[in-house]
Amino acid sequence: MPDERATRHADPPTESDQAMTDHPTPGSANSDTTGEDPVTHACVNIDAASRQLQAAADTDVFSPLLGLAGQLTLIRGGLDPTIRAAVDPNDPLSPIAHVHRALSLLDGVPPSAGPADLLVWSLRLKDLHDTLLAAGVGQP
Repeated sequence: MPDERATRHADPPTESDQAMTDHPTPGSANSDTTGEDPVTHACVNIDAASRQLQAAADTDVFSPLLGLAGQLTLIRGGLDPTIRAAVDPNDPLSPIAHVHRALSLLDGVPPSAGPADLLVWSLRLKDLHDTLLAAGVGQP
């Protein structure tokens, strides 16, 4: 007699299944990140830099800024896909300043306290930081 029980296949959760969390953009008047863990704060900075680069590209779909923004989004997603920066039109920091701040925060995270591949994402972010500097996107 065949087993008539229905089986339920549980796929691993995806980014769309998880609740996205908007955090105040660092440097804004309403940001209070003193209690946040450094990886979360770094992700907020990375996302803020990505959004600023996307805005700077405006409607130019061939802008190299969109590629850089996409790489930042990939890094942020690798660190923690649920963290997003709240949109702040008065953000005083430039994209390079946000990336610089994120690097500083990630440098202070002990390997045992962060994601397993923290070093990989930190090195990739450092490479992207150098690319942004070479492209003249702004200074920290």
